[in-house]
Amino acid sequence: MKKRSMVVAVLCVVACLGVTSAFSARSGQDGGSGDFAIYVAPGTIATSASCNWVTIHTNVPFVDGGSASAMVDDEEVAIANTFPDERGNLVAKLKFADVVDIIVASRPSSPSAIVKLTLNSLSASKTVPVKG
Repeated sequence: MKKRSMVVAVLCVVACLGVTSAFSARSGQDGGSGDFAIYVAPGTIATSASCNWVTIHTNVPFVDGGSASAMVDDEEVAIANTFPDERGNLVAKLKFADVVDIIVASRPSSPSAIVKLTLNSLSASKTVPVKG
């Protein structure tokens, strides 16, 4: 009986690890390229939308006081807020209007924009579709 309980416990741990890794991959979304994964919401930036934020999720643990900077199409954009998500990973919020201003000024008819986040000496980027 004790051996059976141990086997069940091990199977539960393995199942939980599998579920956790699936969730940490943001349900199969592309994590961009670079030193860490980056997920941008909204997934498509509609320049005519009335949205408040562009949110960047990462798979990097949040460290209060860490150095972070963001760029959109090679133009620096201010990070309005950083905080940990429910997994303890860094989330950065950019003002939607700031992002749209850069996109419109740099490439008004481009079908995509490159969002880049730099943390200390590490960086990652994600190409996000753009529509008018």
